Amino acid sequence: MALYSAPAENKADGRSRADRDADDQQLKQLEEKDVVSSVATVLSDLCGPGEWMPMEKLHAELLEQFSSVWHHSRVRRYLTSEEWKSPEAKEKPWYGLLMLLRRYPEHFVINTRSKGRVTLEFVSLVSLLS
Repeated sequence: MALYSAPAENKADGRSRADRDADDQQLKQLEEKDVVSSVATVLSDLCGPGEWMPMEKLHAELLEQFSSVWHHSRVRRYLTSEEWKSPEAKEKPWYGLLMLLRRYPEHFVINTRSKGRVTLEFVSLVSLLS
């Protein structure tokens, strides 16, 4: 006579939702750090001290170098505006990248210039400006 045993997947996944959410958050932070590192590398390779790169150019460079390497969800999150609902995001496919870089002021400086309805963003590494 066999005793009932819960399926193995339920035993293995006995972790709480909070544990899974913490793991997801940790994975997202690791992904962000990887993207930030990639951006810093591209900027340091293409910009000299005191130089600024237009976000549009940085975005194009990242697309060229990483769109076939990064997982599609990472490309969608940082190199398209698909996951963003703001009207500004519709006009700027680099909107997700811009929001990420703004969260790291210790690494990136963003300069915004407006002419009429057109707003342009430029980015530089802190280390290139100091």
